[in-house]
Amino acid sequence: MISDHTIPMRRCGFLFSLLALALVPSGAAAADELSPARIPDGLGAARIFGDHMILQRQKPVTVWGWAKAAETVTVSFAGQSKTATAAADRLWRVTLEPMEASFEGRELKVTSAGASLTFRDVLVGEVWHCGGQSNMSFPLWVRTDGFDEKDADRFPFIRAMATLHGEFADPPYDVKKTPSGDPWLVWALPDPQPTLPFERPWMVFGKEALGLHGQPFSAFGFWFARKLYEELKVPVGLVDTSVGGTLAHYWASPELLRSVPEMKEIFAKPSPPWVPGCLYHTTILPIRDFAMRGSLFYLGENNSMDPVFTRAFEGSCRAVIASWRDAFRDPAHPFCLIQTGNCGPQPELYGPSGFQIVQEAQLRIQQTTPHTGITVTADELHGDLHNMRKQAPAERTVRWAMAEVYGRKDKAQPWGSPVLVSHEAVNGRLLLQFRLMGDDALTLRAEPAGFVIAGSDRRFVEAKARVIGPRTVEVWHESIAEPVAARFAWAGRPILNLWTRSGLPVSPFRTDAWTMDP
Repeated sequence: MISDHTIPMRRCGFLFSLLALALVPSGAAAADELSPARIPDGLGAARIFGDHMILQRQKPVTVWGWAKAAETVTVSFAGQSKTATAAADRLWRVTLEPMEASFEGRELKVTSAGASLTFRDVLVGEVWHCGGQSNMSFPLWVRTDGFDEKDADRFPFIRAMATLHGEFADPPYDVKKTPSGDPWLVWALPDPQPTLPFERPWMVFGKEALGLHGQPFSAFGFWFARKLYEELKVPVGLVDTSVGGTLAHYWASPELLRSVPEMKEIFAKPSPPWVPGCLYHTTILPIRDFAMRGSLFYLGENNSMDPVFTRAFEGSCRAVIASWRDAFRDPAHPFCLIQTGNCGPQPELYGPSGFQIVQEAQLRIQQTTPHTGITVTADELHGDLHNMRKQAPAERTVRWAMAEVYGRKDKAQPWGSPVLVSHEAVNGRLLLQFRLMGDDALTLRAEPAGFVIAGSDRRFVEAKARVIGPRTVEVWHESIAEPVAARFAWAGRPILNLWTRSGLPVSPFRTDAWTMDP
């Protein structure tokens, strides 16, 4: 229980419960035995490579796979030809020199003695990794945000590969059986895997992503890619590893997670196949050499709904960032946290829950971790766990990318939502000071602003608010002569009317440090 919880949180809605269920495992066609990801018997490339893929521009591009031990393998693309010899474990690896962006669909060829592979229609541009749970995998066909089908063919240079998305496979989820007869998901394994569990195609964006039950093209990913294209005018590729209903510790190295005190209880009571690191092993490590610009991580909803997982979120999320940076061999690998969604049946002024604790942790992680960003989504209200509109938060994320990843701060809009830096009580009112980017300023769009205020008795009541400067807000209530704490948007589906002039919502926050056990 939350110790100062005076207004009970209402239960989440179920408008998209079917979608949520579609994104967690269920029984399907069974096999006779456990079968982890297999490498090809002869010449083969890692399953991240395929027709229509996009390779990262302006960075060395590693191509790898397997062949007979000691066999010579040659990779040719865009005028380059690189050769490697397969090692004793049959692994070969070559690295192409950095290339500039290209809309020309070219062939990437892999050849060895008596065998060859050809990947067709390969572009060069920007590649981003999309990770998380169902709010990231949420497909565009569920809600297109007004995207007109007649425009679908205008973006063949936006492409995506959904590495898991078993619900779109045949049979669904590729469930195997262990020798004892228990179901086992081949994409949730306790040990590192050499390649991805499935062969998934690279999807070229088009009408197939818009129709009912269309391609599993991430809605958030599409809007991010479209806005990024508008800014950079280069092809944009997405590697989507998200899986609905997952928890942060599935995506991090177990070795790093063991140093997180709050993970001790989870390690002590494993629930196979969902053990710490299971998706890191089967999804992240198999693509660790694929060149990408950065990662977007949209996860936290499931961590918010169980006290054990809520307490473990901050430490495990920090482990995700460190694990991915280690896997992708870049200690400064750009990483943007997409704020967890809210969950409530109707807007309310106050109703604290695990959602606010996770949102607070996300903001704290970003503020204390170099080369990270955060996209506030608290204004995207819905009674279900899934924020329906993905365009606005995706375009906010591009603001971060343009400023912090591509170094265009002089031209980019401010990307960071206001951050509280200090507060003080003056004449019965609390004065809140914020840090904003550039010359951005606060604005109050409507009443109530979204604040509650409390005295020393810790009983919160609705507060009045007024913006009294570009970075200053005054909050008060006539019945509280000596206010000591304020909270903003602190509810499952919060009222939120404090914004910046550039169009960014203020993230939920609190001035107090009172105990809030989930």
